[in-house]
Amino acid sequence: MSNPYGYINGRVRMMRVELLENRSLDEAQNAATYPEYLRQISETSLREDLGEATAQGAGLGQLDEALSRNYLKAVQKLRSIVTGQPAQEVEALLLRYDLQNVKTLVRGVLTGRSSDDIQGGLIPAGTIPWSALQAASQSADVPSLAQTLSVAGGKIGGVLRSAVSGGASAMLDLEVALDQGYYRAVLAGVRGVAVRRYFTREIDLRNLLIARQLRGSAAGNRYFIPGGRDVTESDFLRIAGGDNGTASDLAPVLEASDLGSAEAIVRRMLNESARAVAMSDPLGPGVALDYLRRKEQEIARLRLTGRAKFYGLSKEELAKELEGA
Repeated sequence: MSNPYGYINGRVRMMRVELLENRSLDEAQNAATYPEYLRQISETSLREDLGEATAQGAGLGQLDEALSRNYLKAVQKLRSIVTGQPAQEVEALLLRYDLQNVKTLVRGVLTGRSSDDIQGGLIPAGTIPWSALQAASQSADVPSLAQTLSVAGGKIGGVLRSAVSGGASAMLDLEVALDQGYYRAVLAGVRGVAVRRYFTREIDLRNLLIARQLRGSAAGNRYFIPGGRDVTESDFLRIAGGDNGTASDLAPVLEASDLGSAEAIVRRMLNESARAVAMSDPLGPGVALDYLRRKEQEIARLRLTGRAKFYGLSKEELAKELEGA
């Protein structure tokens, strides 16, 4: 029996061709005004989804809706071409967006943001229904948020409920609990050697970021995420205690001047890893993983550029924002 990924990955590569070229993104970035930015992206494949975003008097809300609509269409198209075991693996990859969305909900509720503000930061691309995310954004506190997601929140909603039931209430405790549950689910859901290797690297990098956050505090092993390859629990505790020593290729994460710079380095490392997996995994889920990261980066860059043009930021300020994206 032929490998189903032969057909699937051929389709995904065609989808990758539909991503905006760097030239189009650069032209949008160099637009002098917000209307010119809209005109630039209206001349790309995004034009079908822009809708009211280009209408007289439209603002960033309409742009966000248009970009989210484009993002969701891409994910739905990917879902439509996979069946059987590949479909299960792609669903495991999409848990990434559930993780990001639940973290956004938790942060928003903890900091008292409005429901509209919270929804503006959500990504309509995971497995949790949009209606459930909207309802959850109106939660008064984290326990009620966990209760709202207990039914339609899927695996990550279940992780949040368990964390809250176990007494977690601080942001870092909740985030790490969500990370631990997420990586357990992903590693159980993907079989390919190459894509599993990608996730072990992602776990290592996440552990380094957490260790940086914990410096100067009484770090415990409850913050460590199992499943990595190069960063052990003892490494994690040692780094959290102030030691910068680690594997040479991961050292830049610890040597970065601040957490934001470290996170930007991690994103670049993971983008490179995803591209390498796509090349080494032609008959596995690595091609889909790389496509999803590329699409996410495209939408993030368009959002940041749109905001910069809307508020009249300089090219230097925009470049700094994009560097951290």
